Amino acid sequence: MSTSRRDFLKTLAAGTSISALSALAPIDAFFREKLKEKFADKGLPSRKDYSLNKNVKYLNHGSIGTIPKMVQQTHHDYLALCETNPWFYMWSGEWNEPVAKIRKKTADYLNAEAAEVSFPHNTTEIYNLLALGLPLQKGDQVLFCNLNHAGASIPFHIHSKKRAYSVKVFNIPTDDLSSATKEDILTLYDEHINERTKLIVMPHIDNTFGLQHPVKEITALARSRGVEFISIDTAQTMGMIPIDVKNLDIDVIGTSAHKWIQAPKGISVAYFSKRVQDQIDPMWVTWGQEQWKDSARKFEDYGTRNLPEVLTLGKALEFQNRIDEPTRIEKLKSLRTHAIKLTHENPNTVWRSPIDWELSGSLFVIELKNHTPSEFAKKAFADHGFVFRPFDNYSTIRISPNVLNTHEELDELFELI
Repeated sequence: MSTSRRDFLKTLAAGTSISALSALAPIDAFFREKLKEKFADKGLPSRKDYSLNKNVKYLNHGSIGTIPKMVQQTHHDYLALCETNPWFYMWSGEWNEPVAKIRKKTADYLNAEAAEVSFPHNTTEIYNLLALGLPLQKGDQVLFCNLNHAGASIPFHIHSKKRAYSVKVFNIPTDDLSSATKEDILTLYDEHINERTKLIVMPHIDNTFGLQHPVKEITALARSRGVEFISIDTAQTMGMIPIDVKNLDIDVIGTSAHKWIQAPKGISVAYFSKRVQDQIDPMWVTWGQEQWKDSARKFEDYGTRNLPEVLTLGKALEFQNRIDEPTRIEKLKSLRTHAIKLTHENPNTVWRSPIDWELSGSLFVIELKNHTPSEFAKKAFADHGFVFRPFDNYSTIRISPNVLNTHEELDELFELI
């Protein structure tokens, strides 16, 4: 305890194989050097950038994303460093500046301010926070559609019973989403917003049918009708398509960074606009409430927490930022267009997601006429290594490819169908 910081770091560097990280100051340079060494020349990562088993054809990024090797290595290095002196890692303050840099990096990624960014564990945590912490009273109503994820829905159903506000769920028909238009979705929201609606929660892209909500238009409509709070669940979009919180005029965003951002499990990203921060009570509190009272940091006042994952999130964002955005979108649209073509050519399949890219994304569902989805999924994995999400209740399989996937993988999957 009496060892000076400089002497301690010299000792640490001499006795560990990760001395490049031991002083923490060169974190950003370390990120850049690792990216220069390993990033694909074409601007898009390929399968070699990941640790996937050679026999696995992974089409399920909508459930759990693939973590790049360089992000895995960074995570390993931070964990190893922390265990060289657990007290120093947690409480010396050496990590404060690096974490602040990650918060600023994350804010830039969303066109937000650093004080509007929080690092929760996952999306469900954010919606529990809103269900408990927003000023929702008797007579107020929370509105969302049937495509809302359970993690963004169940907290309101459960906590509303004690807090006496109501929850209204309306139905977006899914029988023919392929012909859905932006006006169709706006009309449904317009029909169900009323004078009691205080909060709207919507999936940016839902995880069951892949409908991308026209968020900006819905938000403008809701504001004009007097809705006070609007939140979007970006678990299926952050890292897939660009998100500009200022342009969307959103109050709160929750996401799960282990999907499309390709970060470690147990760390995520939330956005709380400055306009609403003072109106939300934190879900848990400890020593930092006064210190962080003017920042979204107060919503992650955990005390001891998972700093290696927080810093590794920065590495994951570096990886995503090095991908040329138009090139990413072009690749994802190409995979989706190819899947639409294969679906229409195959007599055993029906396309069940929107056709228009602006109402969809790189997550789509195919109805199977000749298989029970769960049985087909088990056999496709056991015999051919395919990983995707089956939905027996809709007779569909959900395919969610990322930029490392190929047309050839889709060809083989549809051949199996």
